[in-house]
Amino acid sequence: MIGVILCTHSDFAKGLRNAVEMIAGEQSCFDSFCFMNGDDVDELSEKIAAAAQRYIDQKMPFCILVDMFAATPFNASLKYTAEHGGYVLTGANLPLLLEILTSREYFDGDDIKAFLSNALNSVKESMQVIDAKAMAEEA
Repeated sequence: MIGVILCTHSDFAKGLRNAVEMIAGEQSCFDSFCFMNGDDVDELSEKIAAAAQRYIDQKMPFCILVDMFAATPFNASLKYTAEHGGYVLTGANLPLLLEILTSREYFDGDDIKAFLSNALNSVKESMQVIDAKAMAEEA
């Protein structure tokens, strides 16, 4: 099992969590945090640290998904993982979150970086540019 922490700007994390639970049901070992306009960065860092520490205390590997590289949720997550371990993934989206949450039970405990890289690679196909008119003309 892998612990998953989701941290994004505004209500994005809440929306992703709701969508995940609609599709895959309630998830254990899954925390989500929204960084709202006017929120204190130190409080966000404390929330991330507390969630991550629970996984560390359980000797459970974990990852933190954030929405944007080099933005506040990323920086708070990176600061914690640089000091204590863990992995940060940028570009949080529903296919990636579902892939990690639904396949983490098959994680063998050996290489979380490889597991997360495989998850990233497997969802690339879900991001496409579709020309519906051209598709209809080909049919």
